[in-house]
Amino acid sequence: MSEILEIPISSRQKRRKVEICHVDGRFFASKSELVAVLVEFGFADVFRLQMTSSESAVATTSSESGFSKIPMKMEEIPFPDDREFRIKRLVVRDFWRKGYFLADGTRFGGDYLVYTKSPNQCHAEFVLLCTPCSDEKRISAMRCCNQVKKTLILATTPSGDNLKPHYTKCEWFRPELF
Repeated sequence: MSEILEIPISSRQKRRKVEICHVDGRFFASKSELVAVLVEFGFADVFRLQMTSSESAVATTSSESGFSKIPMKMEEIPFPDDREFRIKRLVVRDFWRKGYFLADGTRFGGDYLVYTKSPNQCHAEFVLLCTPCSDEKRISAMRCCNQVKKTLILATTPSGDNLKPHYTKCEWFRPELF
């Protein structure tokens, strides 16, 4: 199944189309919880592509001719239904409401990169890691954050999924700063 995700870059620009492949309950090209929050707050639309005519068995990738876009409601989008997804979605929603921008943070050892402004205007200041995670993953993320001069934030949630997450800021002690 293939869907189209439309994300507005700014209020003055047209919506940019990003093709997202959906296979076995996972979105590729973006994280499922980021897609869920963008759709929830009205910053993205997800469409299902269907072939319009049966005679065009071979679809061309250069144009959308032969396809119709069917808008999907939030309930129709097949998001994962596990505890990890719900925790990450809760954390992403909380940061989004506070005005932060989030992007994939796997290259820095975390789940997300957190920007205080648009990613086009500044570098990420924080790497966000949602718990529960292993000690090895936390240590690896902390070492990576130290090398790239970013602050690691650990996000924890109480036992219920609908409660507000708590954050712990982790920094190395740097004697050269004193």
